[in-house]
Amino acid sequence: MDFRVSPRESPCVHFSIDGGEAFRVMFSPLGKAARLLRSRKKAGSYSSFFRRGGSLGRGGQERIFPVKVGMMNSPRVNLLTEISFAQNHHFDFLDLTSEPSAAHPRKIKGKETRKALQDANLGVVGHTAYYLPFASPYESFQKTALEEIRWTLEIFAEVGASKVTIHPDRSNTFVLGSKGVLQKNIQAFAEIDEMASPYGIQVLIENMDRNFNTVEEFQEAYSKLPRLGFHLDVGHANLNVPRNRSEDFLRAFKDRLRHVHLSDNFGGREDLHLPLGAGNIDWKKIISLLKSFGYGETITLEVFSLDRRYLLFSRDKLRELWKE
Repeated sequence: MDFRVSPRESPCVHFSIDGGEAFRVMFSPLGKAARLLRSRKKAGSYSSFFRRGGSLGRGGQERIFPVKVGMMNSPRVNLLTEISFAQNHHFDFLDLTSEPSAAHPRKIKGKETRKALQDANLGVVGHTAYYLPFASPYESFQKTALEEIRWTLEIFAEVGASKVTIHPDRSNTFVLGSKGVLQKNIQAFAEIDEMASPYGIQVLIENMDRNFNTVEEFQEAYSKLPRLGFHLDVGHANLNVPRNRSEDFLRAFKDRLRHVHLSDNFGGREDLHLPLGAGNIDWKKIISLLKSFGYGETITLEVFSLDRRYLLFSRDKLRELWKE
């Protein structure tokens, strides 16, 4: 099995499994969409391949696999349905993104969700909406965003999450300036950290694609907020930069690293959330770095597609790379 990527001017990924081309994916010129162009299912070919992860899951080698591999729920799909999918496809945890419409924090039934996760033998990591205006020049907007987080943290505590990701707000640098946006984000993080502490939840800050995409910005935040953890998004570290910054982040914040997101892209500006190997990120190097720094916590495959075979392919790809 392998990926072949066609020339950039006509981006296309060929998935070859068991010696035959199983299907091909073409991306739009802007890279925002992908569609299945051809599917020639061979008996025992890709359908069986996507089931092979079971041998690495709950009943087999999972006990010795050094990291926990999870998936993110689609906020448009019933949460219990997503929990069932994660269980049936041998994930270790759910990265519970609490967003409208189906996973709005005010719609999640905490006790029911916690029981479903426990029955499925799944852990849980909290993930908040990436578009909350923590650094808005309008104080009322920032206050409302923090109130939403207060409610969300209560739900995450009820479902059993011990770490929750928060996203820096890019806001309006024309009004506040880059330094002003940074300081307003840090102010919001401090309040969120205080909210989370009574629940025993650690707040994690995720590196983004435009702001909070340098070591220096994080260092300033961490110098004032020592309890915060670091969430490395490898896909984001590949955007709007001449080279992937994952290694820089790992070297600077390996002691704070608590969670990792993996997805692929072609650099530039588009956060495509492609399967591993479908973009230009060097996954052998990334996995080797994580291993060299002794990482052993949670990794979410943030691969978004209506066809979840791409997600399952990435799950198996990650496990294969980690064993090399």
